[in-house]
Amino acid sequence: MGYFSDDEAQSRKLILDHYEIPDNKISEDEASKLNDIYVSFNNRTASCIDNLTLYLKEENGIIVDVKFSGIGCAISTASTDIFCTMIKNKKVNDISDLIRKYFNMIDGDSFNEEELQYLSVFKNISKQLNRIKCAKVGIVAIEQLVTK
Repeated sequence: MGYFSDDEAQSRKLILDHYEIPDNKISEDEASKLNDIYVSFNNRTASCIDNLTLYLKEENGIIVDVKFSGIGCAISTASTDIFCTMIKNKKVNDISDLIRKYFNMIDGDSFNEEELQYLSVFKNISKQLNRIKCAKVGIVAIEQLVTK
């Protein structure tokens, strides 16, 4: 099953779709109304506009909901949105492994496209050193939430 990673136009379209209309992004007003069963973590990059807060709801070791708010470039918003969708209804214990595999890909290491699915559209980020932090900002926040 291909996830567009070899089709540059399709990859760009997927990234822009998740940037322009992210499935998991909420407004600051909506975020302020989340109840106490959500845990949150803010992460930002000093070299970019990226400033995202992730909200995670876990029940019995399963991530039942994850959302984010804030401002981010196309890469940070899209990667965070896709990652949020991928981890819903997954075991918290399995998320760290997915994060490690994603970071390995972002850093230019080998990866399994089937495991990373649509995240594989970010495989060439390692060639754009100024974008690596963008591709990691939301996922670092998720990592902080699942390792607490």
